[in-house]
Amino acid sequence: MKRKAWIRTACATAAASASMLLAMSASAEQIKVRDFGLIDHQGVQHQLTRLGFHKALVIISQSNSCQQNIEELHKYKLLRTTWEPLGVKFLMLNSDKNDTLKTIRTKASTFDIDFPIMYDDSQLVAETLNVNKAGEILVIEPNSLQLLYRGPLDMPVPRDKTAAEADTPLADALSAAVAGEHGKHQTVVREVKAEGCDLTFPVRQMHAKAVPDYAKDVAPIIKENCANCHVEGGIGPFPMNSYEMVRGWAPMMREVVMTKRMPPAQVDPSINHFDNANYLAIDDQQTLIHWIDAGAPRGKAKKDPLHDVKPIETEWDLGKPDMIVDVPAFEVPATGVLDYFNHVIKLDFPEDKYVKAVQFIPGDDRVLHHLLAYITSPEKENEVLSEENVRDFLEGYAPGKTEATVFPENTGVFIPKGFNLTMQMHYTTFGKAVVDKTRIGLYFHDKKPDYKFLTKSVSFGGNNIVLRPNEANHAMNNSYVFEHDTMLYAMRPHMHYRGKAFKFSAIFPDGRRETLMNVPNYNFAWQPTYRLSKPIFLPKGTRVVNDAVFDNSQYNPGNPDPNNTVTGGLQSWDEMFIGYYTYTNLEDNANKQQLTKK
Repeated sequence: MKRKAWIRTACATAAASASMLLAMSASAEQIKVRDFGLIDHQGVQHQLTRLGFHKALVIISQSNSCQQNIEELHKYKLLRTTWEPLGVKFLMLNSDKNDTLKTIRTKASTFDIDFPIMYDDSQLVAETLNVNKAGEILVIEPNSLQLLYRGPLDMPVPRDKTAAEADTPLADALSAAVAGEHGKHQTVVREVKAEGCDLTFPVRQMHAKAVPDYAKDVAPIIKENCANCHVEGGIGPFPMNSYEMVRGWAPMMREVVMTKRMPPAQVDPSINHFDNANYLAIDDQQTLIHWIDAGAPRGKAKKDPLHDVKPIETEWDLGKPDMIVDVPAFEVPATGVLDYFNHVIKLDFPEDKYVKAVQFIPGDDRVLHHLLAYITSPEKENEVLSEENVRDFLEGYAPGKTEATVFPENTGVFIPKGFNLTMQMHYTTFGKAVVDKTRIGLYFHDKKPDYKFLTKSVSFGGNNIVLRPNEANHAMNNSYVFEHDTMLYAMRPHMHYRGKAFKFSAIFPDGRRETLMNVPNYNFAWQPTYRLSKPIFLPKGTRVVNDAVFDNSQYNPGNPDPNNTVTGGLQSWDEMFIGYYTYTNLEDNANKQQLTKK
């Protein structure tokens, strides 16, 4: 038997007990789908255009209340067993407004649903894919985003035919994708009649009756979530200061919201809460996308609320600093590779100081890749930065650090009398010669705080990083054990262009494991220090673990060259794997018991 015929027979055999009644129909042409990104119930993000190394994607619509999903589960698994070895990726999609991440996880555990279940809490992905029932199956070719099939799992076998002779549109679509012949085929659509598995879309229905109003509904979302960066003088590439600007960029806005690229710094919202994570509320997402899909109408209001967005007028978020450090001007050439170097600035403080806040003002953020500021001993100021001559880490600048960093109440970074400030600088060229004049604003405590604010970088120096060419999912981990009772305040992942995902976890002395932060869609261009809204107590002996995934494939849009073997190194085209933890050592302090209960 030929291979293709065997594949068709296997799929049809799995379908022999089907109970669905189908209305036969096919589209007159190929249908394309739009890109999207969703986090699954295990914290992994899936984006269509980053899955192009698969021949096809099978997306199974799932709902906890759809009994058919459970009854057909063994068939889903058989289908996966048949096609996964041939390059087909299988995912589930839960868009049921009545389900939550917790109930999805419970259902998956109870019934051994071992498929990644993408959680579509806004229902926007189901709407975009035109999925209306649990039990629907979609087959998508991820490179062209061509929809090859939408319909049920299987078809009833006519009494006058054998399983091998049955109509098998799902198997035909998968065969075409595996053979690379998908472009020759029209999209096949079959009606799904799964009883009790209908999905309802109340917000879509509400907005269909009354399209969101630009002035009343949309502009406030933009002012709150976008215009702080997309403003004259801000770091956004264009200002959102009028209806005309927003309408012109509306298609791109839709794409970056649906793929979770914007707002930036989107951590997994199900894991803890971070003050600066730029969460975009579900109802705001729905309002914005539905308004764009309706044609981004101007509405009847005469006044444009975005005209109230003013250009940035002051540099210092917290007012004039107690001290402004001028980093020596540096001429950055138009081209070439610049090594890291250090600027040593003598502070000459006659007494000890504690820094309560710091802000970096880059002279030219097009060339300043990063800046790391350390408190260093004056006796070893000419030595290479190391644990021996660094007193403490002050703070750093990296893409995405747009605000002043305010250290937690009653904490501060300690600068002993006479110590220096050493700044490790890294510049990158962009085709034009410029001069960078970066400044640092320091704000001091009036009196000594109870705790020193500390930073620990957990890394093995990149010595073990070896990414093979076109390797899409290279996993690594490292760890560190805190030797004192610790209060954790913030975390920051650091990788370079191939960074894909980063997860921080803690293994407590009693063996309990807890995820501290999940960054399922790491962005090299946006690296803030994520500040916990509520600090986490780590008792002595807690081991923190960093888990990272690198993507050295062509489907990583930031990858300079997927055909290169990549190793650890200082330059951006090399790789790094560092997890930063900012914390205080509680030690024996009178306030320790009170702090651990907060």
